[in-house]
Amino acid sequence: DKMDAVVPVHMKKLIEDVLTDKCPRCKRAFFDFDGCFALTCGGCGCGFCAYCLADCGSDAHRHVKNCPHNIAPGRDVFGNKGVWLQSQALRRRRKLEAFIRGIEERAVRGRVLDAARKELEDVGIDV
Repeated sequence: DKMDAVVPVHMKKLIEDVLTDKCPRCKRAFFDFDGCFALTCGGCGCGFCAYCLADCGSDAHRHVKNCPHNIAPGRDVFGNKGVWLQSQALRRRRKLEAFIRGIEERAVRGRVLDAARKELEDVGIDV
């Protein structure tokens, strides 16, 4: 069945592109948060925004202060672990919605969401 062939392909892409946080330039995964939402990739030196993952050249501080997805009190560049977790869930939700819209067949969308339910719930996204 065609569906059995395409769902695992979409699942792999969902895990790699939606659930794994990566540098926007070199695609190196990152896991740590030290309180500052202006991140620097340890691989290529890219400065990027932890809210939207925009490549900001070598320094993301100015962008973070003005990022439309900044939810920190006072739009500060710093935030606590709670702000980090909330912003991460919101970003992943945005990325998931865009990813699902990119799947043309409605039936495939449903099967992919069903297959990804546990992984999505593990990162705080209810489907």
